[in-house]
Amino acid sequence: MDKQQEKFFLKGFTLVEIMIAISILLVLAILTVPNVLRARVNSNEVSTVSNLTSIGKAIQQYYMTNDYKYPKSIEDLVTPNSTPPYIDKDFINNVKSGYVYTYEYQDDDNFRLLASPKTPGKTGVRYFYLDESGTIRAKEGGGAGENDPPVQ
Repeated sequence: MDKQQEKFFLKGFTLVEIMIAISILLVLAILTVPNVLRARVNSNEVSTVSNLTSIGKAIQQYYMTNDYKYPKSIEDLVTPNSTPPYIDKDFINNVKSGYVYTYEYQDDDNFRLLASPKTPGKTGVRYFYLDESGTIRAKEGGGAGENDPPVQ
């Protein structure tokens, strides 16, 4: 390599070149971050619908095997209260896929299961509701109830 080629390779980037590179990276980040966050919210909501379906089926199994009475609390579905357990212990007082699950015993023939985003807007935007009918309902921006539209 001669001296002129060596000078070319040892030359650093100018401030303008560095600023252009940073600007390009910033534009790419601005374009991709909202899509990544939206994908995470969608993923959490799909997972929550699946979890509600599983928990709802477990509650119905409990109902059929315990003299047609719904459990008084969600703890009745896990060990040591049920052996073998109907659901995983992770659903009790825990966040799963960015959602908090709340079971409400109404009476022997009625219950409500709610799923709310732990951090609304970040982990999810829809609130979910399930009762003894087995229909999962959803509402954006606040608690879902029996009159909200079913999840498609």
